Amino acid sequence: MPGSFNAVFVALCNASREHYVNDRRLRLTLALVAAAGTGLIFAEGILISGWIEVVLCIPIVLTLFPRRSQAFDRILQNCLLFLIGISFSLVGLDLILRPTFGHKLHYSPFNMTSHRLPELPIVGRWDRNLTLEAESYGDLAAMAGDPTLREGRHIVFRTDEYGFRNIPGSHERNLLILGDSFPAGGGTTDDEVFARLLETQYGFRTYNLSFPGGPYEQFINFAIEWPRLNLESHSRMIWTWYTGNDMDDDGGDVWDLTQLPWTEGISAWRVQFKTYRNRSPLRQWIEAIRIRVKGTPKWVITRYLPDGTPFLFLDGQERWAKASRAQVEQHPNYTKMLRTMDAMQKLTEERHIDLTILILPTKGEIYRWIFEGRDPQPDDSRASGFAEAILAACLSKGLMCQDLKPYLMTEAKRLYKTEGKLLWWRDDTHLGKEGHAAIAWYIARCLHASSTSCQ
Repeated sequence: MPGSFNAVFVALCNASREHYVNDRRLRLTLALVAAAGTGLIFAEGILISGWIEVVLCIPIVLTLFPRRSQAFDRILQNCLLFLIGISFSLVGLDLILRPTFGHKLHYSPFNMTSHRLPELPIVGRWDRNLTLEAESYGDLAAMAGDPTLREGRHIVFRTDEYGFRNIPGSHERNLLILGDSFPAGGGTTDDEVFARLLETQYGFRTYNLSFPGGPYEQFINFAIEWPRLNLESHSRMIWTWYTGNDMDDDGGDVWDLTQLPWTEGISAWRVQFKTYRNRSPLRQWIEAIRIRVKGTPKWVITRYLPDGTPFLFLDGQERWAKASRAQVEQHPNYTKMLRTMDAMQKLTEERHIDLTILILPTKGEIYRWIFEGRDPQPDDSRASGFAEAILAACLSKGLMCQDLKPYLMTEAKRLYKTEGKLLWWRDDTHLGKEGHAAIAWYIARCLHASSTSCQ
C-alpha cells in the first residue's frame, strides 16, 4: 500500500509539473504573438501614439505572471487571443489598402506623397516621377470636414526625377521659382500654376524649386540643388515670401553649407520608416473621422459672398496679416529670417543669379471686405506689418523686393466686379486659377521691363 500511494503521488506531481510547464508555454506563446501583433500595428502606422502601445501591453505583461485564480488567467488569455486577431487583421487590411485605396483618403494629390528627404531631413520632397490625377477640393474645406463647403476641381499633379513639381526635361533654364506651397501650386492643377504659365504663355524657361516650408528650408533647397540645375548665367530667381505663416517658421541654425546635417545608414532609414508609417490608410481614415466628429474647428472662419456662397479663411494666417511691423521685428524668428536672407543674397551673388523677392499677402488681406463683412475701404491696400518689415530689410541690403498686395487687390476688385471671379479658391488658403494667372502676368511684366517697380 505505501508503495502504491507513493507511485500515485509521484504520478500526480509529474502531471502537475507537466501541466504547469504546458500552461507556461501557452502563456509565453500567447504573450509573444500578442506583442508581435501590437508591435506591427504601431510599426504599420495605424497607432499614432506609443502610449496606446504601452496600454495594449498591460494584459501581455500580466499574462506572464500566473495567478491563483484560473478564471482570471482565462480572461487574460481570451484578451490576448482577441488582441492577436484584431492586430493581425488590421495590419493585413492596412497593407491591402495602401496601393488600392490609400490615395482616395487624400483631398488633394498635393499632399499624398510629400516626405522628408532621408539624406537631409530638414527639407522635403514629393515622390519622384509622379503623374497623378484626382478630383480635389481645398485645404480649408478638408480642415472643416464639411462637404458642403467644398469647391471641387480636377487636379493633375506631376513631379520630375528630383521630386519637384516640373515636367521632366533637361533643357537650359533662365528663370527659377522658389517658395512654399503657393508657388508650388497648392490646390491647383499643373498647367495653371504660375511657374508653368510663365513658360507656356510668356516664353520663359522655368524650373519650379518650390516645396511647402519656410524661407530657411527654401534656402537650403536652392543651395543643395544648385549643382544639377541647368541655368543660364545671370538667370533670374523669383523667391516668394508669405505673410500668413513665414513668421511661424523656426528655421534652422546652420547657414554654413559645409555643416549641414546629412544622414546615412540607419538614420536615413528611420526617416523613410517614419514616412511609411505616416501613409497608413487606416490611420488617415481614423483621423478623417475624428475631424468630421469634432466639426468645423475654430481656426477655420466661414464668411459668405453676396450670393450666399461660403468663403473660408484661416484664422492664424489672418492674425499675422494684422500684426504690426514692430510685432514682426520683435518676434524671435525674425532675426533668423534676416540671416537666411543674408545667406541667400550671398549665395545668389556667388552663383550669378539675379534675385527678386515677392511678398504674397493672405487671402483676408485681399478680401478684407468679405472677411470683416463690410464695404471696401481705402486703407485696405496698406502694406501689412510683415511686408513693411521685409521691404525695409531688403532696402537696407540692396535687394529687389516687391509687395504684391496693391496689385492683387486691384486685380481682385476688377475681376470680381467684371466677371464675378476670385483670385483665391473659396475653400482653400491658396491661390486659384485666376490668382496664378495674375501673378504670372506681374512677374513677366517685371522681368521683361527689368524694372524695380511694376505697379
